[in-house]
Amino acid sequence: MASRQILVLGATGMLGQPVVHCLVDKNHRVRILVRSVEKARQAFGDAVEIVEGNVLKKDNILTAMAGCDAIHINLTQESELIAMQHIIDLASGSRLERITYVSATTVCEENRWFELVDVKMRTEEVLRRSGVGYIIFCPTWVMETLHNFIHGHRGVVIIGKNPPELHFFAAADFGRMVAASYDDDRALGKRLFIHGPEGITLPDALERFINACHPQLKVTRMKLWQARLMAKLTRRERLDYASRLIAYFDKVGELGDPTEANMLFGTPSTTLDEWFRISKDIRQGVPH
Repeated sequence: MASRQILVLGATGMLGQPVVHCLVDKNHRVRILVRSVEKARQAFGDAVEIVEGNVLKKDNILTAMAGCDAIHINLTQESELIAMQHIIDLASGSRLERITYVSATTVCEENRWFELVDVKMRTEEVLRRSGVGYIIFCPTWVMETLHNFIHGHRGVVIIGKNPPELHFFAAADFGRMVAASYDDDRALGKRLFIHGPEGITLPDALERFINACHPQLKVTRMKLWQARLMAKLTRRERLDYASRLIAYFDKVGELGDPTEANMLFGTPSTTLDEWFRISKDIRQGVPH
């Protein structure tokens, strides 16, 4: 397939970096819009074109998307809707022909009461109404998030009331699938669910992760109500967010059927045990 000029937003994040690397490996010309050029250089060297700016600023988006055939969007709740609206507003008269967007596996009308879901639903709606070709990826939990439960010399295992089985996937597998979508038009206009190869509850995944990768750490096991109370008392935002997310998944479970995505782009094959054996420098999680 022909090489494309692709802009990636959220390139230095947990799911952004493997997408960038896989697009470069497929000989696409990748441009990224980042707030920190230094951080981007450390991640990608000279393999990509770097534009310094903020996704919330429309003129920065305009500069970054000039001459691009496609845009991949993998942003946080605070910025994704605004950035998507900017892109669609600027798409008329541009050469933009495709947008890939990272939503989530439980995003649906029934779950719109949860703020993150509402934002992603609204972002998807803007994209679907735009007239630009699109693919929406709806992933479940990525293995790299397990790093976020390590705090200093302690591993934290939060045990929900009714933890569902989650099909964790490796970020590298996700990057391969997104990059493959740019060489295949069959997925245009689709929502594709991304699940890994084995189902396991979050507490069990954390126990296995700590035992395999951080056996020297002390382990704190907390029930969900204890984690929420500690987050409130200590004002730890990450713990509060993790607690709210775990409570949400306890309620709604893991949704979506990955069959179509697997048929189109190959099943994510990396198991947790295989991921544990990857070099720590490669496996290390980064904020999304």
